[in-house]
Amino acid sequence: MDGIDPARTHPDAYQVADAVWLAAMIREGGYEPESVPWPRPGPAAVEPGIGSDRDTKSGPGDAQPRPLPVTEEVPAETVGRLIHHPAEIPGLAESTLLSALPTGRRLARALNPFKRRIRSSTGTELDEDVTAEWAAETGVWLPRFRPAQERWLGLTVIIDGSASMSVWRPALTSLRLLLERHSAFRAVRTFHLSVDDTGDPRVQTPNGGIRSPGELLDPTGRQIFLVITDGLGAVWRQEPIGRLLRLWGSCGPLVLVNPFPQRYWRLGNLIPRPCRIRVPRPAAATGELRVRYPADLSNLFDPPTSAGALAVPLVELSPRWLSWWARLLTGPPGWTDAVVHVVDPGLPPELNDSGDDPEPEAAVLGFRRTASPRAFRLATLLAAAPLELPLLHRLQRILLPESETVHLAEVLAGPLVRRVDAAGTRFDFPAGVREALLARASRDDAARVLRTIAAHRPGRDGAGSHLAHVIDAPQSVPDPVVTEATVAMDRIELIVLLALSGPYATRARRLREAIDAYDRRTGTPADPSTTEDRADPSTVPAEGGESVSAQPQPERPGGPAEEATFPINEDFGLSSGFLPDEAPLSLDEIVRGQSPDQGPKVWGNVPPRNPVFTGRRALLEQLERRLRTQNVAAVLPQALHGEGGVGKSQIAIEYAYRHRDEYDVIWWVPSERPAQVLASLIELGDQLGLDVGNEVISAVPKVRDALRAGTPYGNWLLVFDNAENPDTVRDYFPEEGTGKVLITSRNQDWSQIAESLEVDVFARGESVRLLLRRNPGLPEADADRLAEVLGDLPLAIEHASAWLHTTGVAAGDYLRLIREKQDQLDLTPGYDLPVIAAANVALDRLAVENPAAVQLLQVCSFFAPEPISRDLFEGVRGPMGAAELDETLKNPSRLSDTIRDIQKYVLARIDHRGNSLQLHRLVQKVLQDSIPPDRRSLLEHGAHILLTGVRLGDPADPRQWLGYQALASHLTNSRAWTCEDDWARGVMVDLVRFYFYWGGYDTGQDLAQQVLDDWRGRLGAEHRQTLSAAKWLGYYLWVRGDFPRAAVIQQETLQLYLDTAGPNDQETIDAMGMVASTLRSSGQFTAARDFDLRAFRTARRSIGENEPYTLIAAHNLGVSLRLTGEFGVARQLDADTYRRRIAVLGHDHPETLRTLNNLTIDERECGEYIRSRQMVEDNYDRYARLFGVGHQETIRIARNLAVARRRAGDHSGAFKLAEDTMNRFRDRFGPTQPDTIAAALNFAVDLRESDDLPRARELAEQTAADYRETLGAEHPYTLYARTNLGIVLRLLGQVEDSESHNRAAWDSLRRQLGSQHILTLTCGINLASDLAAQQRHEEAYALDTEILDLCRHHIGEDHPSTLACSLNLSFDLTALGRTAEADARFDATMTAYRRVLGPDHPAIKAATERVRANCDVDPMQF
Repeated sequence: MDGIDPARTHPDAYQVADAVWLAAMIREGGYEPESVPWPRPGPAAVEPGIGSDRDTKSGPGDAQPRPLPVTEEVPAETVGRLIHHPAEIPGLAESTLLSALPTGRRLARALNPFKRRIRSSTGTELDEDVTAEWAAETGVWLPRFRPAQERWLGLTVIIDGSASMSVWRPALTSLRLLLERHSAFRAVRTFHLSVDDTGDPRVQTPNGGIRSPGELLDPTGRQIFLVITDGLGAVWRQEPIGRLLRLWGSCGPLVLVNPFPQRYWRLGNLIPRPCRIRVPRPAAATGELRVRYPADLSNLFDPPTSAGALAVPLVELSPRWLSWWARLLTGPPGWTDAVVHVVDPGLPPELNDSGDDPEPEAAVLGFRRTASPRAFRLATLLAAAPLELPLLHRLQRILLPESETVHLAEVLAGPLVRRVDAAGTRFDFPAGVREALLARASRDDAARVLRTIAAHRPGRDGAGSHLAHVIDAPQSVPDPVVTEATVAMDRIELIVLLALSGPYATRARRLREAIDAYDRRTGTPADPSTTEDRADPSTVPAEGGESVSAQPQPERPGGPAEEATFPINEDFGLSSGFLPDEAPLSLDEIVRGQSPDQGPKVWGNVPPRNPVFTGRRALLEQLERRLRTQNVAAVLPQALHGEGGVGKSQIAIEYAYRHRDEYDVIWWVPSERPAQVLASLIELGDQLGLDVGNEVISAVPKVRDALRAGTPYGNWLLVFDNAENPDTVRDYFPEEGTGKVLITSRNQDWSQIAESLEVDVFARGESVRLLLRRNPGLPEADADRLAEVLGDLPLAIEHASAWLHTTGVAAGDYLRLIREKQDQLDLTPGYDLPVIAAANVALDRLAVENPAAVQLLQVCSFFAPEPISRDLFEGVRGPMGAAELDETLKNPSRLSDTIRDIQKYVLARIDHRGNSLQLHRLVQKVLQDSIPPDRRSLLEHGAHILLTGVRLGDPADPRQWLGYQALASHLTNSRAWTCEDDWARGVMVDLVRFYFYWGGYDTGQDLAQQVLDDWRGRLGAEHRQTLSAAKWLGYYLWVRGDFPRAAVIQQETLQLYLDTAGPNDQETIDAMGMVASTLRSSGQFTAARDFDLRAFRTARRSIGENEPYTLIAAHNLGVSLRLTGEFGVARQLDADTYRRRIAVLGHDHPETLRTLNNLTIDERECGEYIRSRQMVEDNYDRYARLFGVGHQETIRIARNLAVARRRAGDHSGAFKLAEDTMNRFRDRFGPTQPDTIAAALNFAVDLRESDDLPRARELAEQTAADYRETLGAEHPYTLYARTNLGIVLRLLGQVEDSESHNRAAWDSLRRQLGSQHILTLTCGINLASDLAAQQRHEEAYALDTEILDLCRHHIGEDHPSTLACSLNLSFDLTALGRTAEADARFDATMTAYRRVLGPDHPAIKAATERVRANCDVDPMQF
């Protein structure tokens, strides 16, 4: 026990009491002693919420809290007073209070430095030893006394009683209970700070009694004053509060604790001021502090301070900040950075001018810009609820469990909310703000809030009991009766129903009428926020299934003053007849959404609008209603229509154009293949200004998260077109986002996931209408017969309409051709037959008019059913084997005529804006069937020639990626790897490489496997392109952590290269590097080094020193040299390689920067921690600028930078970056890929350095287990993880377990890497600390002596690891009683330490406090 006096054999009564309390804490939840570094008062020390120093993001496995028990309303007089016990907080169960301060135990540990004892000036205790000696000497048994030991300091807690502090009451009550249980203080007294009738501050006891501020003072000066306030109350704008602070600060240590994180402090009346302070002695009064305001910490607007100003430390209510403050008061004197609130009698308090209330929309937008994402999300949820504090706590825990008290405080203290009672427990939104917030929430969210209210707020008025019925069945709820008791909730319900609209519009209208009647009866002014009906103007279903208009519709032709409709004039060939269910379109409906000013902020990839779109009004209205009440809707064909052609995509396109003025973002996502979805979402991220970069794995989660959070736009629509695989596409949905998702698919499984809208064939009237639109002279009877024969299938009707219009042939002749074609095709009658027959009739006609057009269509039928750029038809490399097509492709004018002829018969959709054409998949099927068998391979080869006509640039160049994305689907769908042309196969190898650099690892690996399987069978395993594909497949497997399979493939590939190309071929040399990488990953570091050395020497001899392949071999050799511990040689080689790559490739080439990264690691491992950190910072900035922070290589540089920061002493900077890097690797590769495990191990070390030992242990154990599972128990990296785990266990007091891990690692590393390897030495240093912790000082001394000699010989006298071993050896000497030797060694080591690391390095501070040095291990990349 740390508190036991080492000079005494047995603990006294106080220490026993401490031990009992500590045991109870351990039993409750793993209380562990720890020390916390002093935080800097900058952003790095800012924590997300009260009592929390964790990231606010919840993992997928986070447990959801149980709903709180329903309680009665909270009397205002109850909440205003100080709370003694959790049971005294109405509406909150004790379990809630325990979770209100999530890091309470860490807060308790932060106060442990106050656990000191001093001799009492008044109390005495029996001195048994002196009494016994007195009796022995005199023979008289008289008790002899000595001064008793008592606790050093007392604690007075003053809690601000302002109304704004009400939201923090559960957390503060938990804090008070924690402090009272803590054994650091003589006594803990709690008081309440309020204002009297004149506005002056006054101090009250928990029972409400008024006390003089002087009664809080301790004449001995051993009293700490802890004032907890958010600084928002009016009392902090008065000068008298300054007098109180000066009184308390003159008599003892005074600190202001703000429950808000630091970034919010300037919103209140406590103005934070950075400075440097020095405590002259332990527990000195605040008035004795020495304060400096240096220029580098000053703000231009900071007022000057007078001589009588009092600087009061200002801290967060978090473990890190309180630990800093505790060590400030108890540690050795020294200057340190701090944040203070200056109490200056020479300056009057500044009165905040809130100004005029902004407009609701402006207020919401302003809050969204300044608030945290979770606070804004919480505000959108609470917009559907009454703002009563106990209810708000419940709603927050149920609806947004990952949020914390600080997020609710942000909402209640922000500009969106006004307090309506003096106690600070009831709030309301100003007029219009609820509506503005609800407009940014989904309708599902609003409904969920009302259901939760119904379950958790029956209330005295019973107003919430019917809400669930309103949401589930609005038509069945009786007409509302508005009373004084219900009117407040009724008004909220009305606003929510208006936002929900759709089926709730009727209920909203009835409720508004009832509220209006109540207002007239009581003389209440009408609420302007509900005087307008916000429901959509379209019709909504009413009771009984009838349709009623939500608001008056414009009158149709014939009515007075109607809007002009589209002119109908027979002279222009336009029919005046309309379908029975379709009224003429108004001019507004025709131009709606066409103006750029009316469109969304972001509009992308939506196909051109169909100018002859006909009918479907009922389906469009049904789709509109479903998207108003649901977040996801699917447009599916009837189950009978498996191949589509019913117009699913056309309905989605028409919906997007008609409603483009209702969304901020509309984005079309082609979804047949995952790669299409990924490319489209990356493009969307760029349009949203998210700086996502081009790399898929990092970019797509960022886009999805932004859409989910509603930033920068909350009202969006994503259309996933042809999403045939729900399991694949669904992963890309922004779940629980603020926008909408629309799906078109032939897969009926979507109906089990989303609200589906089944699309059938045309109604007969719609078929006739489409036929007559292009052919106004066609008799309706003939149109009816055509529609019947074609089965009313939209695609077939469109073909027929275009054919009749183009040829002018009579309908009867067309019907005859259709029947003849159906007989010729000899197909089973069914859904496909009308489309196939109609398309064949059109193809027959086109073959006569323009044979080249049919040939072009047949070639394109091998492409994917996606847009085909016309650029592919230019600059064809060779003849296609079809004479007419070859001639057409040589002549741009003839090519344009050919495409125009294709368009006439609607055999392809032409997009002039995108300069592309696209085939429907049914037309593709018809074209494929029309190709004679003897010409099939010829035309397929023509497709490959078109696709590979112009070979794109280097796949590693991000500027080429859009080109590869455009070709990828067509290359894959056409199976271009089957081409006999070497050039085309080379394009496929480039495509495999592109997927690697782009980040599409799944697609790239699958494609590499398909290509390799085909080429092995057709070209042979020894073919150079087969070997290239094999090498890339092995590389994919290696990067993803499948090391055994990768090793087999690379070994086989290298042997085939040696057999066919010989050892001096550049591809053989590259294959040797691939084999060496598999040896490194298997832990055979020495064998890998030898392999890389042979490859490097061969490359220099056979292909030259400055050739790219030679530089690759040199780079790989540097990697192996680092793993074998030869850092000096690696540094020389990497420096030379870096210099050569600059000359050959340029400064910013990715390979140049990779070598520079290796050089920074060399510097670090050679002991140059400070210089290495500077180099990595510069390299990271270059990577981020060139490739973006989400690029895979940038993330790897970030991991190196996090390690470099920690080694250089910047623990806070390392902590944040290490955690971010770990999360990025997990998102990218999964939890067990080696890069991910290494990043997790790095972060575990940072957790340990920040004294979060429980989390450090958990993560360290997980990394050790993951390495053991993936690499094996004896792999060096598994052993590295075990030695890092051993350090954590020792710090937790589990010394035997620590020794077990370190000894096993040390023995195995000596056997595998040798006793002189730096990582073996590091493990030995930690093992010696385990021995010292067990009081086995002789053994520790012997081991440290042995290792120090090895360190001096192999890594140098001034290497930080050598100095760490020397420092520990001085402690061994002290423990053995060899004080003179120990002091001499300690002084010499500290001098070297300061010279190497600088005087402010944390290692220097720890050494000064006589703490043994721990040597951590950071795995290097394979």
